[in-house]
Amino acid sequence: METTSEWAPTIDEIVASPGIAMVIGGVDTGKTNFCVQLANAGIRAGVPTAVVDADVGQSEIGAPGTIGMALVENPVEALSELTAKRLYFIGATSPVRHHVECVVGTKRMVDAATEMGARLVVVDTTGLVDGAIGRKLKTYKADLVRPRYLIGIQRKHEIESLLAPFAKVEPIRVLKVSSSELARRKPPEFRTARRQLNFYKHFHDCPGHIIHLDGICTWNTWFGTGRPMKWQYQKFMEETLRCRILHAEVTGRGIFAVSERACTGTEMRSLEEHFKTTAITVVGGDTFTNLLVGLADETGRTLDVGLIQAIDFKERFMFVLSPIKTVSPVRVVQFGSIRVSPDGKELGAPADL
Repeated sequence: METTSEWAPTIDEIVASPGIAMVIGGVDTGKTNFCVQLANAGIRAGVPTAVVDADVGQSEIGAPGTIGMALVENPVEALSELTAKRLYFIGATSPVRHHVECVVGTKRMVDAATEMGARLVVVDTTGLVDGAIGRKLKTYKADLVRPRYLIGIQRKHEIESLLAPFAKVEPIRVLKVSSSELARRKPPEFRTARRQLNFYKHFHDCPGHIIHLDGICTWNTWFGTGRPMKWQYQKFMEETLRCRILHAEVTGRGIFAVSERACTGTEMRSLEEHFKTTAITVVGGDTFTNLLVGLADETGRTLDVGLIQAIDFKERFMFVLSPIKTVSPVRVVQFGSIRVSPDGKELGAPADL
């Protein structure tokens, strides 16, 4: 890869005294290109190097909706050439409303890289830098990770307010570089198409797996976290909704149920009056179809990503598409916040789960 001469002094400084290098900048400023050049420089200098790809919407290491970590063994032209050694499941392609997951996931992947011997850990981030949301995301990510280098890439001065809070914070060294002239703005349609292609590559020709519900626990959902509802209450719900209840449980929040169809507002009010609570969630059985999920082991470490195709509530198993070789080590199913068809098309957010 041809290096960008304006970035060379900054890259040389980091490689000479390696550590965690977090790169922030707006959309299409050349962040990923900078990360590639920095990682290649580290490898050429004989420094054990890893990359953490925390750009959940345009993931190049791992499937979209994850934060991936890869060890760099040879110079590469693109981060997509690297194979993920670790994954952290976010379950969404935007950090909006997923700040906590993105901050925790980045820290977990940085820790995994250092535990595996990396001395230079290059952290690529999303282009969300605007407004209060961007400020909080970048501030608390940098605060938790505490990189040795916080590199801001900007066209003019658009992220000065994100860099300023760390100007006096030890041991962080704030470095500023200009956006590459080679960086070009890409339309949103391009980014959507790219995500669809990456999802397609991940799920194309995936085998189907049966995961028994009694052998796993669930994250980021009320489903599977409560106790079974008594049969007489479930019968009342069926009579009120005039359809079969596939699953019902009482959680710390209230009631979570799955019915053959979504219920109307009038029906919901009847349930709320009877049970004397508004904390009732009723979703249709098809809500789970094509839901993006993370498959994790007994330690909560994400092994791979899958798509739920169906849940059999009576026989208590779910059918999931995933490239994972075997689901025998899966002990946690991490529910995502988007639905995706096997051909990679994003189908929007599911109902409240």
